Amino acid sequence: MVSELSDAARGTLQRIQRIALIVGGVAALLAVIGGVVSGAQFFHSYLFAYFFWMVLALGALLVLMIESVTDGVWGLMLRRHLESAALTLPLMALLFIPVIIGMGALYPWMDPKIVAKYEVIALKTPFLNQTGFILRSVIYFVLWIGLALLLYRTSNERDRTGDARLRDRMRTIAGPGIVVLALSWMLAATDWGMSLEPEWFSSMYPVAFVAGMLVSTFAFSILVMWFLSSRGLLPYTIPVDRLHDLGKFQFAFIVVWTYLNFSQFLIIWSGNIPEETFWYAYRFKGGWEVVALMLFFGHFFVPFFLLLSRHAKRNITFLTAVAAYIIGIEVVFVFWTIMPAFHHETGFHIHWLDPLALVAIGGLWLALYLRNLASRSLLPKHDHRLALLEQQHAGHGHGQHEAAAH
Repeated sequence: MVSELSDAARGTLQRIQRIALIVGGVAALLAVIGGVVSGAQFFHSYLFAYFFWMVLALGALLVLMIESVTDGVWGLMLRRHLESAALTLPLMALLFIPVIIGMGALYPWMDPKIVAKYEVIALKTPFLNQTGFILRSVIYFVLWIGLALLLYRTSNERDRTGDARLRDRMRTIAGPGIVVLALSWMLAATDWGMSLEPEWFSSMYPVAFVAGMLVSTFAFSILVMWFLSSRGLLPYTIPVDRLHDLGKFQFAFIVVWTYLNFSQFLIIWSGNIPEETFWYAYRFKGGWEVVALMLFFGHFFVPFFLLLSRHAKRNITFLTAVAAYIIGIEVVFVFWTIMPAFHHETGFHIHWLDPLALVAIGGLWLALYLRNLASRSLLPKHDHRLALLEQQHAGHGHGQHEAAAH
């Protein structure tokens, strides 16, 4: 089976890469100008946008390691997408610098007056302090980028040499790597997100974002595969059974996302402790309750029932439309999670810098992602699963009676 990108496919990806870079660069410039005018609002909008794209980059690394451990045929088609997205982590490390610069505008525990006013925040200062925050963030990025590069280099060496033993090396890296990523993200989400309201605490907060990583990553992968397939840029036909696998993953992680977020809400609501309930109180009033209701129905019921049918998960056009919707509703979830921390008294607030920052970081992220994707073959070379994919491509799989592109 041919796995190399054609010249036309590479040219198309490079052309879109340039467009993404120009759009991201212009949006970034406008956002910086807006930051000069709007002050703290720039950092608020930037953190929201950064969280969304960071979750997507880390989600790609997480799914890449899961794929390396499980070795499923579904992962063969996604590996290059996942590697390309995981290799954007060095860029995300660079884009974290504005968060450090804007710490004073973002995190209340940076203000000595607030620390002195609230005893619960003062007790957390051994952890919540500027030096610890920056040092831990550096460690997170070293771990994540290190894992991404180890997997990438091993994958490249396997492509070059065809040594089957390298598959075991990838498993050896990925197994502990999943644990390392999960534990480090628990701390990172606490540092970057939960400490926006430092008097609040929830052990479920970082875990809910992990579900978001999985939901967003599979949705984005489906969108990319549809884009390449619809323009004839894929060097293979997507087997309908493998498409069905991706639909089932998407369906399953929507349920997991709902379970984790509802569990957090139910535990806090039933406990009825003021130190915990205020987080939801701010997000259920002043207009934010409309967004919460949108998430309640839109992030669970809509995709749940759309993906419930077997036929829906085997139709690439329908599945792609659902994936695009899921990406959109995940943006709303991140916005609802992050932004109310800055508007306790004013209620619902959206600023023109919010979507601009999302486009700015997204344009730069997509440009690097597409550059990575265009630089290699779309299927790993010498992979033992290529024969299985080729059999299904020839019509010998379970889905021989259907076409994934319908």
